[in-house]
Amino acid sequence: MANEVARRREIGVTGRMSTWSSRQLNRLEERTILRAAGVQGEGLVQSAKVQEIDHLAREAMSGQAMLQHWGSTLAAGDPFVSDDMKFFMDLAKLGKGEVLADTIDTFCRESRR
Repeated sequence: MANEVARRREIGVTGRMSTWSSRQLNRLEERTILRAAGVQGEGLVQSAKVQEIDHLAREAMSGQAMLQHWGSTLAAGDPFVSDDMKFFMDLAKLGKGEVLADTIDTFCRESRR
């Protein structure tokens, strides 16, 4: 009953509210709460997706930097070996880029459902 009184004050209704009106307001309130919860939940999910994309990008960049350094060490100034190392580094870079792109694509498809 306290909720009903508060609702009447908020919407300016005087006197007793009909049972039908009270039920309709309760349904509206439930739908509103569920919609708000859905929006908040979607925001949390989107934030987690962005954080995961950032994490994957950091890992890819760190790994690529490590490969660059390791390739230079292995080549030890030999241009032919250096060219071979570059081939593998480029291949790794493409693979990491595809993994990142696939993850983003999966997240986007999930959001469209």
